[in-house]
Amino acid sequence: MDRQALLHVEIEDERLETHLQRAYQKLVQRTTIPGFRKGKAPRRLFEQMVGRSVLVEEALETLVPDAVAAAIEQEDIDSYGTPRVSVTEYEPVPKLDVTVPLRPTVNLGDYAGLDLEEELEEVTDEQVDQAVEQAQFSLATWDPVERALESGDLAVLTVLGKAGDEEVLNGDNVEFILSDDNETPIPGFTDAIIGMESGQTKEFTLDIAEDFPGEQVAGKTVECKVELFEVKFRNLPDIDDDLARSVGQGYESMDEMKTGLRTQFEETASTAAQRQLQEKILDALLETSVFEIPPLIVEHEAEHVLNDQQQALARYQVSMQDYMENAGKSGEEILEEARESASTRLKRTLLVEEVAKVEEIEVSDEDVEVEIETLMANAGPQADRSQVESDEAQASIRSMVLRRKSVEKLAEIVQSKGGTPAKAAATDAEDTAGDDENTDEESS
Repeated sequence: MDRQALLHVEIEDERLETHLQRAYQKLVQRTTIPGFRKGKAPRRLFEQMVGRSVLVEEALETLVPDAVAAAIEQEDIDSYGTPRVSVTEYEPVPKLDVTVPLRPTVNLGDYAGLDLEEELEEVTDEQVDQAVEQAQFSLATWDPVERALESGDLAVLTVLGKAGDEEVLNGDNVEFILSDDNETPIPGFTDAIIGMESGQTKEFTLDIAEDFPGEQVAGKTVECKVELFEVKFRNLPDIDDDLARSVGQGYESMDEMKTGLRTQFEETASTAAQRQLQEKILDALLETSVFEIPPLIVEHEAEHVLNDQQQALARYQVSMQDYMENAGKSGEEILEEARESASTRLKRTLLVEEVAKVEEIEVSDEDVEVEIETLMANAGPQADRSQVESDEAQASIRSMVLRRKSVEKLAEIVQSKGGTPAKAAATDAEDTAGDDENTDEESS
């Protein structure tokens, strides 16, 4: 079963007349009829002048959704998503073929029987030491020193670079940190200025390789002139209790800081392991669950996938056509990938919804408010609460909370081996019994 109902809808005269009159009232306001002011020509004369077909075309804009909604309600169909409508006849009355996507069904796999565990990453002393070193570097100062420039120093300098007649480097009193693996601004620049002293001016040339990514200098010889004003070295604080007190986290000693850092790493690792487990559970359920999803819903979702992809490419100023050419893919291949992605997205959403139903998970108004407060806090002082108060935003937040509670419940069940997936089978059986038996109906 493709979970789609086909309705043959013939518009009744009364409904057609209502929408024809609306179409006339709209069109007559912007149509010039000789002998009448705009909006004043009688409908009979207006139809003679512009043709009934023009009125019908205009009427269909409001007539189709009205008639389709009435037909779906009359047939008591549990529709899911936007129907697809084609007009098969226009005269004497419009006739429609309406494909209505029905609510998808999900027969959940046995999630309580899944043999999956958290893979918790161990926190090492090296991680903690690296974090301490990062804090040490963040609290370092750049202090002037009277000696020759070395790797790791900060140079205050003015630089001018030319490739032929073209100026490719120009900086006045800029601060430049020397690093052995740094190819900024161009390869060889750091090596060329190491050993310079404050007040010194140096001129040198650099031959740039053909494959250097900077088109302005690739394959060219750059003539450089550098004037060094000041040399500064990174003055690192000692790794001691004073450093711990300086990071602003309330630590009183280095031992306390390391303990606190380890706790943070362990909490992060635990959160990551839990999320990975949740994803594994959803992936496993995708393989073991049975879905019936209307093809029309998949097509609509694929359109959203393609739109998201185009927007992502546009942010990098890349067109879809350029992307396809670079990837060596045809339009049909891109569309098929979008369908596969759409199908997976839909299945994951349906899984979460079904788990919430089976496990009787609900989202209270208090849950939504707590989530909003969290979002506002994370957004900072510029947060605009009005952005989360619309009905659409509230529904999105409620859906987000429901998903989180559902996947957390799944992980809890899998880890405890205490789930009751039999409820899923019972729920699915009830749903199946209530499905429409006839998916090809005629409404008038």
